Amino acid sequence: FTRDAAGNFLYTREGGHRTKRILYHEDCTGKEITSRLFSDVRRLKNVHIRPYTVLLDILEAEGECAGAVLKDAKTGEVKAVSADYVILATGGVGGLFRFSTNYRNLTGDGVAICLKHGVKVENVDYIQIHPTTLYTKKRGRRFLISESMRGEGAVLLNGRGERFTDELQPRDVVSAAIYAEMEKEGSDHVYLDLRTIPPETVKTHFPAIVKRCEAEGYDVFKAPIPVVPGQHYFMGGIKSDTEGRTSMPRLFAVGETCCNGVHGKNRLASNSLLESLLFAKRAALRIANTYSPLSEKTRERAAQGFDERAYRDDAALKAAYRQAVLSEIDRERAAREKARSAAENAAHEKRKI
Repeated sequence: FTRDAAGNFLYTREGGHRTKRILYHEDCTGKEITSRLFSDVRRLKNVHIRPYTVLLDILEAEGECAGAVLKDAKTGEVKAVSADYVILATGGVGGLFRFSTNYRNLTGDGVAICLKHGVKVENVDYIQIHPTTLYTKKRGRRFLISESMRGEGAVLLNGRGERFTDELQPRDVVSAAIYAEMEKEGSDHVYLDLRTIPPETVKTHFPAIVKRCEAEGYDVFKAPIPVVPGQHYFMGGIKSDTEGRTSMPRLFAVGETCCNGVHGKNRLASNSLLESLLFAKRAALRIANTYSPLSEKTRERAAQGFDERAYRDDAALKAAYRQAVLSEIDRERAAREKARSAAENAAHEKRKI
Protein backbone atom coordinates (compact mmCIF):
# COMPACT_ATOMS: atom_id res chain seq x y z
CA PHE A 1 0.00 0.00 0.00
CA THR A 2 1.07 3.58 -0.60
CA ARG A 3 3.11 5.18 2.21
CA ASP A 4 4.61 8.58 2.93
CA ALA A 5 8.33 9.33 3.18
CA ALA A 6 8.38 8.19 6.82
CA GLY A 7 6.82 4.84 5.94
CA ASN A 8 3.36 5.61 7.32
CA PHE A 9 0.28 4.39 5.43
CA LEU A 10 -1.55 6.98 3.35
CA TYR A 11 -5.35 6.92 3.14
CA THR A 12 -7.94 8.14 0.65
CA ARG A 13 -11.63 9.00 0.92
CA GLU A 14 -14.54 7.75 -1.18
CA GLY A 15 -18.31 8.14 -1.47
CA GLY A 16 -20.25 7.75 1.78
CA HIS A 17 -17.08 8.16 3.89
CA ARG A 18 -16.76 10.94 6.44
CA THR A 19 -12.98 10.79 6.54
CA LYS A 20 -9.99 9.34 4.71
CA ARG A 21 -10.07 5.66 5.71
CA ILE A 22 -8.99 3.62 2.68
CA LEU A 23 -5.56 2.09 2.11
CA TYR A 24 -4.64 2.13 -1.56
CA HIS A 25 -2.01 1.36 -4.16
CA GLU A 26 -2.06 3.99 -6.92
CA ASP A 27 -5.39 3.41 -8.69
CA CYS A 28 -5.21 -0.40 -8.93
CA THR A 29 -5.51 -1.58 -5.31
CA GLY A 30 -7.49 -4.73 -6.10
CA LYS A 31 -5.02 -5.82 -8.77
CA GLU A 32 -2.12 -5.22 -6.37
CA ILE A 33 -3.74 -7.34 -3.63
CA THR A 34 -4.76 -10.25 -5.88
CA SER A 35 -1.48 -10.38 -7.79
CA ARG A 36 0.50 -10.58 -4.52
CA LEU A 37 -1.78 -13.29 -3.14
CA PHE A 38 -1.58 -15.24 -6.41
CA SER A 39 2.20 -15.05 -6.37
CA ASP A 40 2.29 -16.50 -2.85
CA VAL A 41 -0.27 -19.22 -3.63
CA ARG A 42 1.80 -20.41 -6.61
CA ARG A 43 4.58 -21.32 -4.18
CA LEU A 44 2.35 -23.71 -2.22
CA LYS A 45 2.95 -27.36 -3.10
CA ASN A 46 -0.50 -28.47 -1.96
CA VAL A 47 -2.34 -26.07 -4.32
CA HIS A 48 -3.01 -26.89 -7.98
CA ILE A 49 -3.93 -23.95 -10.19
CA ARG A 50 -6.04 -24.88 -13.21
CA PRO A 51 -6.19 -22.07 -15.78
CA TYR A 52 -8.61 -22.32 -18.73
CA THR A 53 -10.95 -24.42 -16.60
CA VAL A 54 -14.69 -23.75 -16.58
CA LEU A 55 -17.10 -24.60 -13.76
CA LEU A 56 -20.20 -26.23 -15.24
CA ASP A 57 -21.91 -27.60 -12.12
CA ILE A 58 -21.44 -28.93 -8.61
CA LEU A 59 -21.79 -32.57 -7.60
CA GLU A 60 -24.46 -33.35 -5.03
CA ALA A 61 -25.23 -36.54 -3.13
CA GLU A 62 -26.92 -37.32 0.17
CA GLY A 63 -27.82 -33.62 0.43
CA GLU A 64 -24.16 -32.60 0.49
CA CYS A 65 -21.83 -30.97 -1.99
CA ALA A 66 -19.40 -33.64 -3.16
CA GLY A 67 -17.30 -31.84 -5.76
CA ALA A 68 -17.62 -30.07 -9.09
CA VAL A 69 -18.06 -30.66 -12.82
CA LEU A 70 -15.23 -28.96 -14.71
CA LYS A 71 -14.40 -28.45 -18.37
CA ASP A 72 -10.93 -28.00 -19.79
CA ALA A 73 -11.44 -25.11 -22.21
CA LYS A 74 -8.44 -26.18 -24.30
CA THR A 75 -9.17 -29.89 -24.74
CA GLY A 76 -12.94 -29.81 -24.25
CA GLU A 77 -12.72 -32.61 -21.67
CA VAL A 78 -15.52 -32.61 -19.08
CA LYS A 79 -15.00 -34.47 -15.83
CA ALA A 80 -16.29 -34.78 -12.31
CA VAL A 81 -13.85 -33.83 -9.55
CA SER A 82 -14.54 -35.13 -6.07
CA ALA A 83 -13.90 -32.77 -3.14
CA ASP A 84 -14.48 -32.78 0.60
CA TYR A 85 -15.40 -29.08 0.39
CA VAL A 86 -16.15 -26.65 -2.43
CA ILE A 87 -15.82 -22.85 -2.22
CA LEU A 88 -17.58 -20.84 -4.91
CA ALA A 89 -15.86 -17.51 -5.69
CA THR A 90 -17.34 -16.94 -9.13
CA GLY A 91 -17.84 -13.17 -8.98
CA GLY A 92 -20.83 -11.05 -9.89
CA VAL A 93 -23.32 -10.59 -12.73
CA GLY A 94 -21.85 -7.71 -14.73
CA GLY A 95 -21.69 -9.71 -17.96
CA LEU A 96 -25.49 -9.73 -18.04
CA PHE A 97 -25.56 -5.94 -18.50
CA ARG A 98 -24.82 -3.82 -21.56
CA PHE A 99 -22.78 -1.30 -19.56
CA SER A 100 -20.65 -2.75 -16.77
CA THR A 101 -17.19 -2.35 -15.27
CA ASN A 102 -17.04 -6.16 -14.92
CA TYR A 103 -15.51 -8.63 -17.34
CA ARG A 104 -18.02 -10.11 -19.79
CA ASN A 105 -17.56 -13.68 -18.48
CA LEU A 106 -19.01 -12.77 -15.06
CA THR A 107 -22.58 -13.90 -15.68
CA GLY A 108 -23.66 -15.24 -12.29
CA ASP A 109 -23.00 -18.93 -13.04
CA GLY A 110 -22.36 -19.69 -9.37
CA VAL A 111 -25.76 -18.26 -8.45
CA ALA A 112 -27.46 -20.18 -11.28
CA ILE A 113 -25.86 -23.46 -10.21
CA CYS A 114 -27.13 -22.90 -6.67
CA LEU A 115 -30.63 -22.15 -7.97
CA LYS A 116 -30.47 -25.43 -9.89
CA HIS A 117 -29.60 -27.38 -6.73
CA GLY A 118 -31.99 -25.58 -4.38
CA VAL A 119 -29.23 -23.78 -2.49
CA LYS A 120 -30.61 -20.57 -1.00
CA VAL A 121 -29.94 -17.25 -2.74
CA GLU A 122 -30.84 -13.81 -1.42
CA ASN A 123 -31.41 -10.25 -2.64
CA VAL A 124 -30.35 -10.96 -6.23
CA ASP A 125 -31.98 -7.68 -7.26
CA TYR A 126 -29.45 -5.72 -5.18
CA ILE A 127 -27.29 -4.50 -8.06
CA GLN A 128 -25.05 -1.47 -7.70
CA ILE A 129 -24.60 1.17 -10.35
CA HIS A 130 -21.28 3.04 -10.17
CA PRO A 131 -21.65 6.77 -10.89
CA THR A 132 -18.53 7.27 -12.98
CA THR A 133 -17.34 5.07 -15.82
CA LEU A 134 -15.52 6.59 -18.77
CA TYR A 135 -18.07 7.34 -21.48
CA THR A 136 -17.40 5.66 -24.80
CA LYS A 137 -19.37 4.38 -27.75
CA LYS A 138 -17.10 1.33 -27.98
CA ARG A 139 -18.46 -2.07 -26.97
CA GLY A 140 -17.16 -4.16 -24.10
CA ARG A 141 -16.16 -3.59 -20.50
CA ARG A 142 -16.56 -0.04 -19.20
CA PHE A 143 -13.46 1.61 -17.74
CA LEU A 144 -13.95 2.58 -14.10
CA ILE A 145 -13.09 6.11 -13.00
CA SER A 146 -12.22 5.49 -9.36
CA GLU A 147 -14.44 6.93 -6.68
CA SER A 148 -11.36 8.08 -4.81
CA MET A 149 -10.96 10.74 -7.50
CA ARG A 150 -14.05 12.43 -6.12
CA GLY A 151 -12.70 11.73 -2.65
CA GLU A 152 -9.61 13.73 -3.59
CA GLY A 153 -11.71 16.63 -4.87
CA ALA A 154 -12.89 15.97 -8.46
CA VAL A 155 -16.33 17.46 -9.22
CA LEU A 156 -19.21 16.49 -11.50
CA LEU A 157 -20.38 19.00 -14.11
CA ASN A 158 -23.31 19.11 -16.50
CA GLY A 159 -23.12 20.17 -20.13
CA ARG A 160 -23.12 23.84 -19.12
CA GLY A 161 -20.13 23.32 -16.84
CA GLU A 162 -22.23 23.61 -13.67
CA ARG A 163 -21.79 21.46 -10.60
CA PHE A 164 -25.12 19.71 -9.85
CA THR A 165 -24.64 17.35 -6.86
CA ASP A 166 -22.55 16.47 -3.80
CA GLU A 167 -20.04 14.02 -5.27
CA LEU A 168 -19.35 12.25 -1.96
CA GLN A 169 -22.84 10.95 -1.31
CA PRO A 170 -23.33 7.15 -1.54
CA ARG A 171 -23.12 5.66 -5.01
CA ASP A 172 -26.84 5.13 -5.59
CA VAL A 173 -27.57 8.77 -4.71
CA VAL A 174 -24.86 10.16 -7.01
CA SER A 175 -25.90 7.83 -9.85
CA ALA A 176 -29.52 8.95 -9.51
CA ALA A 177 -28.41 12.60 -9.63
CA ILE A 178 -26.42 11.93 -12.82
CA TYR A 179 -29.32 10.14 -14.50
CA ALA A 180 -31.64 13.02 -13.57
CA GLU A 181 -29.21 15.58 -15.02
CA MET A 182 -28.78 13.55 -18.22
CA GLU A 183 -32.55 13.35 -18.64
CA LYS A 184 -32.91 17.09 -18.02
CA GLU A 185 -30.28 17.89 -20.64
CA GLY A 186 -31.17 15.12 -23.08
CA SER A 187 -27.54 13.92 -23.00
CA ASP A 188 -25.92 10.50 -22.68
CA HIS A 189 -23.19 11.54 -20.23
CA VAL A 190 -21.99 14.22 -17.81
CA TYR A 191 -18.44 15.38 -17.02
CA LEU A 192 -15.91 14.83 -14.24
CA ASP A 193 -13.42 17.64 -13.71
CA LEU A 194 -10.06 16.52 -12.28
CA ARG A 195 -8.51 19.97 -12.49
CA THR A 196 -9.75 20.65 -8.95
CA ILE A 197 -7.12 18.14 -7.71
CA PRO A 198 -3.43 19.16 -7.57
CA PRO A 199 -1.80 17.84 -10.79
CA GLU A 200 0.94 16.01 -8.89
CA THR A 201 -1.68 14.10 -6.87
CA VAL A 202 -3.43 13.07 -10.08
CA LYS A 203 -0.14 11.85 -11.61
CA THR A 204 0.97 9.82 -8.59
CA HIS A 205 -2.40 8.57 -7.33
CA PHE A 206 -4.19 7.86 -10.63
CA PRO A 207 -1.59 6.93 -13.28
CA ALA A 208 -3.68 4.19 -14.92
CA ILE A 209 -6.69 6.49 -15.29
CA VAL A 210 -4.57 9.27 -16.76
CA LYS A 211 -3.07 6.80 -19.25
CA ARG A 212 -6.44 5.35 -20.26
CA CYS A 213 -7.97 8.79 -20.74
CA GLU A 214 -5.00 9.75 -22.93
CA ALA A 215 -5.63 6.63 -25.04
CA GLU A 216 -9.24 7.73 -25.46
CA GLY A 217 -8.14 11.22 -26.50
CA TYR A 218 -8.72 13.11 -23.24
CA ASP A 219 -6.18 15.24 -21.40
CA VAL A 220 -7.39 15.27 -17.79
CA PHE A 221 -5.18 18.29 -17.01
CA LYS A 222 -6.83 20.49 -19.64
CA ALA A 223 -10.54 19.60 -19.69
CA PRO A 224 -13.22 17.52 -17.90
CA ILE A 225 -13.72 13.93 -19.05
CA PRO A 226 -17.12 12.43 -20.04
CA VAL A 227 -18.56 9.91 -17.57
CA VAL A 228 -21.73 7.85 -17.25
CA PRO A 229 -23.05 5.41 -14.61
CA GLY A 230 -22.55 1.68 -15.22
CA GLN A 231 -23.30 -1.60 -13.45
CA HIS A 232 -20.50 -2.24 -11.00
CA TYR A 233 -21.25 -4.60 -8.11
CA PHE A 234 -23.59 -7.36 -6.96
CA MET A 235 -24.66 -7.19 -3.31
CA GLY A 236 -27.03 -10.15 -3.61
CA GLY A 237 -26.13 -13.73 -4.42
CA ILE A 238 -25.71 -17.11 -2.79
CA LYS A 239 -26.91 -16.80 0.80
CA SER A 240 -24.02 -17.38 3.20
CA ASP A 241 -23.10 -16.63 6.78
CA THR A 242 -20.01 -14.71 7.86
CA GLU A 243 -17.93 -17.89 7.58
CA GLY A 244 -18.98 -18.53 3.99
CA ARG A 245 -21.33 -21.43 4.76
CA THR A 246 -24.29 -21.88 2.43
CA SER A 247 -27.52 -23.83 2.97
CA MET A 248 -25.85 -26.93 1.46
CA PRO A 249 -23.37 -28.77 3.71
CA ARG A 250 -19.76 -28.68 2.43
CA LEU A 251 -20.54 -25.86 -0.01
CA PHE A 252 -19.12 -22.40 0.76
CA ALA A 253 -19.39 -19.09 -1.12
CA VAL A 254 -17.22 -16.00 -0.71
CA GLY A 255 -16.70 -12.65 -2.41
CA GLU A 256 -19.10 -10.99 -4.80
CA THR A 257 -20.94 -14.20 -5.64
CA CYS A 258 -22.35 -14.49 -2.11
CA CYS A 259 -24.73 -12.43 0.00
CA ASN A 260 -23.66 -12.44 3.63
CA GLY A 261 -25.48 -9.21 4.46
CA VAL A 262 -22.52 -6.97 5.25
CA HIS A 263 -23.16 -4.56 2.36
CA GLY A 264 -26.90 -4.08 2.75
CA LYS A 265 -28.48 -2.78 -0.44
CA ASN A 266 -25.66 -0.48 -1.50
CA ARG A 267 -22.00 -1.33 -0.89
CA LEU A 268 -19.65 1.40 0.33
CA ALA A 269 -16.58 1.92 -1.82
CA SER A 270 -13.62 -0.42 -1.18
CA ASN A 271 -15.53 -2.61 1.27
CA SER A 272 -15.53 -5.34 -1.38
CA LEU A 273 -11.79 -5.87 -0.92
CA LEU A 274 -12.20 -6.07 2.84
CA GLU A 275 -15.07 -8.54 2.45
CA SER A 276 -13.15 -10.81 0.07
CA LEU A 277 -10.10 -10.96 2.33
CA LEU A 278 -11.87 -11.33 5.67
CA PHE A 279 -14.61 -13.82 4.84
CA ALA A 280 -12.44 -15.94 2.54
CA LYS A 281 -10.06 -16.37 5.48
CA ARG A 282 -12.95 -17.20 7.81
CA ALA A 283 -14.23 -19.82 5.36
CA ALA A 284 -10.77 -21.39 5.10
CA LEU A 285 -10.41 -21.48 8.89
CA ARG A 286 -13.89 -22.96 9.34
CA ILE A 287 -13.02 -25.78 6.92
CA ALA A 288 -9.58 -26.35 8.46
CA ASN A 289 -10.83 -26.35 12.05
CA THR A 290 -13.85 -28.63 11.49
CA TYR A 291 -12.50 -30.76 8.64
CA SER A 292 -14.02 -34.16 8.01
CA PRO A 293 -13.63 -36.26 4.86
CA LEU A 294 -16.56 -36.97 2.58
CA SER A 295 -17.98 -40.43 3.21
CA GLU A 296 -17.31 -43.13 0.64
CA LYS A 297 -21.05 -43.64 0.26
CA THR A 298 -21.53 -39.99 -0.72
CA ARG A 299 -18.59 -40.13 -3.13
CA GLU A 300 -20.03 -43.20 -4.80
CA ARG A 301 -23.51 -41.67 -5.09
CA ALA A 302 -22.05 -38.50 -6.61
CA ALA A 303 -20.04 -40.51 -9.12
CA GLN A 304 -23.09 -42.57 -10.06
CA GLY A 305 -25.14 -39.43 -10.62
CA PHE A 306 -22.63 -37.82 -12.97
CA ASP A 307 -23.53 -38.04 -16.68
CA GLU A 308 -20.96 -36.42 -18.95
CA ARG A 309 -23.51 -36.24 -21.79
CA ALA A 310 -25.54 -33.64 -19.87
CA TYR A 311 -22.68 -31.16 -20.20
CA ARG A 312 -21.62 -31.61 -23.82
CA ASP A 313 -23.53 -28.55 -25.02
CA ASP A 314 -22.00 -26.16 -22.50
CA ALA A 315 -23.02 -23.10 -24.57
CA ALA A 316 -26.68 -24.02 -24.12
CA LEU A 317 -26.03 -24.72 -20.44
CA LYS A 318 -24.41 -21.30 -19.96
CA ALA A 319 -27.31 -19.61 -21.77
CA ALA A 320 -29.75 -21.39 -19.45
CA TYR A 321 -27.73 -20.25 -16.43
CA ARG A 322 -27.83 -16.63 -17.62
CA GLN A 323 -31.57 -16.79 -18.15
CA ALA A 324 -32.08 -18.34 -14.72
CA VAL A 325 -30.25 -15.47 -13.02
CA LEU A 326 -32.09 -12.80 -15.03
CA SER A 327 -35.43 -14.46 -14.24
CA GLU A 328 -34.58 -14.57 -10.53
CA ILE A 329 -33.63 -10.87 -10.58
CA ASP A 330 -36.95 -10.02 -12.24
CA ARG A 331 -38.87 -12.22 -9.80
CA GLU A 332 -37.31 -10.58 -6.74
CA ARG A 333 -37.84 -7.10 -8.16
CA ALA A 334 -41.50 -7.86 -8.81
CA ALA A 335 -41.96 -9.33 -5.33
CA ARG A 336 -40.29 -6.32 -3.71
CA GLU A 337 -42.41 -3.90 -5.72
CA LYS A 338 -45.57 -5.80 -4.79
CA ALA A 339 -44.63 -5.68 -1.09
CA ARG A 340 -43.83 -1.95 -1.33
CA SER A 341 -47.15 -1.23 -3.04
CA ALA A 342 -49.07 -3.27 -0.43
CA ALA A 343 -47.34 -1.39 2.40
CA GLU A 344 -48.18 1.97 0.82
CA ASN A 345 -51.84 0.94 0.37
CA ALA A 346 -52.02 -0.26 3.99
CA ALA A 347 -50.54 3.03 5.22
CA HIS A 348 -53.02 4.97 3.06
CA GLU A 349 -55.96 3.02 4.48
CA LYS A 350 -54.69 3.58 8.02
CA ARG A 351 -54.54 7.33 7.44
CA LYS A 352 -58.14 7.28 6.15
CA ILE A 353 -59.30 5.50 9.30
